[in-house]
Amino acid sequence: MNIFFAAVAEVLKFETALLLIVLAGLLVLAKIVSDLRAEVRGLRSAPAPEDKPAPSPQPAPAVVPVAVPAITPSAEIPADVFAAVASAVYFTLGEQHRVVSVSPVESLAWSREGRRSIFRSHTFR
Repeated sequence: MNIFFAAVAEVLKFETALLLIVLAGLLVLAKIVSDLRAEVRGLRSAPAPEDKPAPSPQPAPAVVPVAVPAITPSAEIPADVFAAVASAVYFTLGEQHRVVSVSPVESLAWSREGRRSIFRSHTFR
């Protein structure tokens, strides 16, 4: 009989511990939801950007010198495309890099790679 009660007590201990863990998890989840709800209420009650007073005038920002590209645009590439490429390189990589060449490419490599990725995505039967 004692073995039976010991087994029942062991099961109750496990179930009680599991119940306490689940209860603690639910309490933590309720706290997170309560904090999020308070945050949303705070955001909703914040004044809209139009309601804020106008900021005082600031001095004009200093002009940042732009690096001149090392090459000049060729007749094949329009000047606006060349300017877009040069500005993308400047803003992406910084002043330490320069455009060495810009040329149109007559290659089917990208279309081949696209077909290859499509064929790779299909499964064989």
